[in-house]
Amino acid sequence: MIADRWRWCLQDKIEYGWYRCTIIGSCTKVGSLSFRMSVLATGKAGPAESDRSVEAWFILDQWDRDREILTDNTLEIEGECHRYGSGPRCERSVDVGKQKLSTWMNGNGYEWVKFTSPTTGLTGDMISEFPLDFVLTVKQNGTNKEYSDTYEGPNIRCDSSNAGRRHGCGFADDKIPMIHRVVHSADNKEYAEHVKQAQSDPDKTMPTSAQTKSIPGSPESLKPLTYLTNKSASNANGRKAIAACQRIWGRGYATSAGYARECDEFPYRSTHQGAKSGEDTSNGKDGFNHFSAKPIKASHNNSGGTTLGNFYSFQRMLESDEFYVHVVTSTGADFIAGALAGVATPISYSQCESAALVEAVDARPNVWPEKTFNDYAKVTPDGWTGGDSTYSVTLPDGRRLWLFSDTFLGPLNSNGTRPTSAPLINQSFVSQVGDNLTTITGRAEDGTRSAFMPPSAPNHWYWLGDGQIATISGKKVLQVVFHEWYKFGSGMWDFGFKRGVVATFDTDNLTEPISIAPIPSASGVQWGAGVLSADQSKDGYSYIYGVNDSPINKKMRIARVKGTDLSNTEEWQFFNSAKGWMYGETEGSDETVGVANEYSVTPYDGGFILLSQDSTEAFSGKIRIWQGCDPFGPFGSWSGRDTVYTMPEPGPFGTCEDGNCFAYNAHVHPSLRQGDRWTLSYNVNNFDSRVTADAAHYRDPTIYRPRFVSFRLVESSSGAKLNFSTANQRQKEVCIPRERPAAGKVIAMQKVHC
Repeated sequence: MIADRWRWCLQDKIEYGWYRCTIIGSCTKVGSLSFRMSVLATGKAGPAESDRSVEAWFILDQWDRDREILTDNTLEIEGECHRYGSGPRCERSVDVGKQKLSTWMNGNGYEWVKFTSPTTGLTGDMISEFPLDFVLTVKQNGTNKEYSDTYEGPNIRCDSSNAGRRHGCGFADDKIPMIHRVVHSADNKEYAEHVKQAQSDPDKTMPTSAQTKSIPGSPESLKPLTYLTNKSASNANGRKAIAACQRIWGRGYATSAGYARECDEFPYRSTHQGAKSGEDTSNGKDGFNHFSAKPIKASHNNSGGTTLGNFYSFQRMLESDEFYVHVVTSTGADFIAGALAGVATPISYSQCESAALVEAVDARPNVWPEKTFNDYAKVTPDGWTGGDSTYSVTLPDGRRLWLFSDTFLGPLNSNGTRPTSAPLINQSFVSQVGDNLTTITGRAEDGTRSAFMPPSAPNHWYWLGDGQIATISGKKVLQVVFHEWYKFGSGMWDFGFKRGVVATFDTDNLTEPISIAPIPSASGVQWGAGVLSADQSKDGYSYIYGVNDSPINKKMRIARVKGTDLSNTEEWQFFNSAKGWMYGETEGSDETVGVANEYSVTPYDGGFILLSQDSTEAFSGKIRIWQGCDPFGPFGSWSGRDTVYTMPEPGPFGTCEDGNCFAYNAHVHPSLRQGDRWTLSYNVNNFDSRVTADAAHYRDPTIYRPRFVSFRLVESSSGAKLNFSTANQRQKEVCIPRERPAAGKVIAMQKVHC
């Protein structure tokens, strides 16, 4: 067995029998001998040529015999080294271990033999390889009879490479390649976990590939890595990986998240399987399906790089040497990647008897700034002419920033229609000061407007979610959640959710992210359906709302992080109303049923209002409110009194001229609130996705624009008030009692006489 480049061992139980045979062929056993033979061979390395050597120790023990006369026999042990072809042969020390059995058995049961590599033909990186055998011979005293067994030993490889300790000999066996063991520890946690993820779940690593990803290097893959000594090729691997990190995680990935980060890659840049040297672009392949690149803590990356360098040096790795990478625990067991699990923090509910139950009244459509957007779209030469999502964030300088997903750009035709050549990009911002709007986008290499987040692979794109202002290292920045999607079929709805990220922008330059960080995506929840900042929650946490998606009856999920930095995902906690705030994303629970893919949670009178399009029926026109005491609910709704507004556009009997419109993405904009009058927006779209002059979005650009509706929130005429206690904290529905309660009576937010 080869333990590593420097240790080889063999162990066997040896048995001999002596027989006396007659002329006619009958034999009688007259004696026997058994013992254990252990061989430990060690390679040597050092600065001198004489260090090119291997020593083998032979240990014989556990003797068992049944005839004294056998001790007069001689037991010989010797080593034999061979050569491959016409290559140099090793030099062996004088034979040892030729002595009587009695001598072996009486305390001298070990010997050694040394093999050295000749100087001739071994200069620079020249390699000398030779196989080694061990021969065990027993000679019967007083006769010419002997019995020999040959044990196949290891292959010896000697070199004088500068890659190691100049001169050395070790063991090389193609059947047992070298294994670099990465020990998962506090010093290299992110490094080890990145290697493990690349090996065990490559399709969830970045960059995304249009093909199934297959990353070599794990012992289970049976696809070893091979050492690359060419520095130019190694640097090319590094450049390609860094380019991927910049494209996916933002050009400022190295300084985000409050600590220095470096772009880690697997397979390593120092292998022939690295990002560039191992790429395959044949048959339509994109060259991304064989590696992973990810920003990790610089200290973790340095620790991992140091151990890798030590492995190369210690194991005398030479050009194209094969090795595997095995991530292990501190005890040497196979490392199984897994996040913290269990309860992070117990739930603490508020008591809010003083908060009155409210209803929405006096809804007014087509309010400001709807006309402002329509007027801007008519005249802009290359800016926003339509889009959806319509989130809003107030920037530190007072500007209101509107966040849009799919966006049509101008100009429109003189008759108000949209040309079929109009650009459609996946994200944009619109800055508002009064009635003045300015479109902000990314820029492509040719200078044309483009999305901030370019596709990570063909048929992939990003749509945005909600955002907020965060403070990182004393500087206020904009953070926006983005969702990566991919197309898997030709149908209109044949697209799927890939993952979520949070992009951080400098508010003085919103054209490209400073950095992009992954957010939890293992559960398939689309986080960022809404965001409530720590400034609004008043409990020190920022809340990230998600949706557990389905065709109807979509369900709310809730996460939170201390402070305002959404990219600090290691500190995210996930709400489970039955257990507490959990460490693991998949430990969160489904909460309020009936929310949509985008919604809002907004502070109101000591409590919180949840507003969303109703998803209890497909393509519903109803916009509802729920009410709760805490940012995490529970949110209750008054049956029959929870409708804020009914969107008139959807369906065959809607206000769209062709009957093919649908409406969606309703949320509140706190910056537009004036007293008890609130403003919400929602989006309208059309099932006609053709790109022709007579198609819906080209003949009528006003379809694909936000509608703005104002409404008042007033105390319910019933006089009922919110009251949550530990006994009813998980109730999700409020019903109007059959009889109006007496003045001052508190109605618990639970099912009462529905």
